[in-house]
Amino acid sequence: RGESHRAREWREAVAHDGDRGPIDVVRQVQKTWAQEHPEQVLKWVFPTKRRECLRIRFGATQKMEGLTTPGFRAAFGELMHDCPPSVLSTMMYLYLNYLQPHHKRIQAQGRHLLMVKVYESKGEASCWFIPLKEVRELHRSAAEAMVGGVSLNDVQLVETYAVENSFALHTETFACPAGNDRGNMYGKCTWVGGMALHLITEDEHSPMHDKSQEFARVPEEDRAELAERQAKLREKRARKKAGQKLKKAEMAAAQAAEDQAAKEQEEAEAEARRKEGLIAPHESFSKLFEDVAPRRREGLLQPHESLRSMFKSGAM
Repeated sequence: RGESHRAREWREAVAHDGDRGPIDVVRQVQKTWAQEHPEQVLKWVFPTKRRECLRIRFGATQKMEGLTTPGFRAAFGELMHDCPPSVLSTMMYLYLNYLQPHHKRIQAQGRHLLMVKVYESKGEASCWFIPLKEVRELHRSAAEAMVGGVSLNDVQLVETYAVENSFALHTETFACPAGNDRGNMYGKCTWVGGMALHLITEDEHSPMHDKSQEFARVPEEDRAELAERQAKLREKRARKKAGQKLKKAEMAAAQAAEDQAAKEQEEAEAEARRKEGLIAPHESFSKLFEDVAPRRREGLLQPHESLRSMFKSGAM
């Protein structure tokens, strides 16, 4: 089983390519990698299920390594210390072609565990992200004697790593022993490890770098306490955010009511002005309408005298 470790103090790492340390070497390559090798960069996806995972074939990692210098590979190996060669090649490929180009989008997704399973006999690796809630559930349901899987260290790592410029990484390797497990194309778990993989920022004096190093200095035995403090801090921020959202909604409702009242007042005033602006009819028109009914009755034709006598005699 691999060591459950996090990145060391990168400032104290040995030098590569002359006087430059590993961070400087990797930083120089990542600055121009996407422009010089756009065909290598993976399209943006964020798989959270194993069936949706990124599949990285060993042929692709070997091709990428052929485009880098021995100095870069040694520098990256210094940062990813104590990892098997297959894990180192996979993470080098993933870092340059996915994690570094898309780190802002990944950061926006929140806390996740980056699960990387390397199948050495099959010649490929599977990579996907597990949300924090699911990480906790997987740890609670995991058997104590199980090899691999999500551990308490993984849970605490996901709860505490610096989201701004780090990735919580869990890696497992699988291999088929020669002449055995022919029916299993993946093989048995041969190595398990985890760490916080730090993103190398463009500016070495960036506060993001300092925050990452501050996290790296936390001793393993203090990680549970740190996780609890950060959980309380996240809950406090969530309550504050919910309170601000509620206050904003109340203010919006009050403003809407004021706007509606002002609109109704404006409509009433406009209607009053419209009525005041109406032209009153001339007095001669008023008299004309008053005399119309009598004149209409006077203008009716009177029945002939003989008809009147007939109606009278018939009625008799």
